Amino acid sequence: MQQRAQSWVQRLYDPCCGAYERIGKELSVEFDKAVWAFWIEPFVMKEVQTNRYGYRASMLLELLLCAVGSPPESRNLLKVGQKNCCVAVRLRIYEVWYDKLHHLPPRINQAIAAMARHHQAEVYAARIVRGIASHPVSTSPHPTVIPKQSLESAADDSKSSPSAVPESGIKAASEDPHEPPSEPSQRPRVEAEGGWEEIEIVFLSDERVQIRSGRSIETRNYAEFGFQDGRNENPNRAWQTLRRLAELRGVIRNGTEGHQPWPKVEKRVQEIRKVFREHFGISSDPVPFVEGSGYHAKFKIGCGISYHT
Repeated sequence: MQQRAQSWVQRLYDPCCGAYERIGKELSVEFDKAVWAFWIEPFVMKEVQTNRYGYRASMLLELLLCAVGSPPESRNLLKVGQKNCCVAVRLRIYEVWYDKLHHLPPRINQAIAAMARHHQAEVYAARIVRGIASHPVSTSPHPTVIPKQSLESAADDSKSSPSAVPESGIKAASEDPHEPPSEPSQRPRVEAEGGWEEIEIVFLSDERVQIRSGRSIETRNYAEFGFQDGRNENPNRAWQTLRRLAELRGVIRNGTEGHQPWPKVEKRVQEIRKVFREHFGISSDPVPFVEGSGYHAKFKIGCGISYHT
């Protein structure tokens, strides 16, 4: 399924490159970003109605659903497993092509680096326990540095009690000096990286957003984000206010801008705060009220090109 999806997107990208080269221009980062914004992202993510029952899907998702045996006329028979498979493939294709057309390193590099650090820590911890090697065995270009004092104390402990595991040595070996200490690492990742200012929400359509935190990117619909009305499974009113906040680039100054009476705006903002705190694990206020100028989002929020097309 992923190979099929890759080939479909590639068939969109190649003609753009050919047309650009035929007019005598060279491919560039700016060209790739433009192709992504105006052609690839809408194909992958923009949801449109695909059958007479009101079912909505992007063009790529529609092709994937047809590929698993669910054409538009029989979409009411779609199984949950089939839909989850297609949505997962679409997300993977989105990430791959986003990185490719923005000229970012493949995400697999991060996983490889993390595995290498973990392996290095395990090897070095074992050597400390045995009381050998005063220097770490480097398995990567950036070896983990362990304080000499910790090494000597760990070696002394291992000699006096061979069966005991020196806690100080293992703690030092398992920690990366470039990473935060073990206790802060238990906090939510977003908060450790800087809080709300590091988060960006982009509406891709009326029902789906892209969430970015540093190098981490995910896409969610209103239900997956926590904005579903339990009575009818439609987007709730807080989602509508969040979407309006995106259209206004993060500021709602009055009820007119919020498209509802001001007390209703206040209630919707309270609901948004609750969902955001639960989702991101950050206790501070994501949408504080500023006297004289209304509600201001502390995170970045806006609408993508696919939202308006």
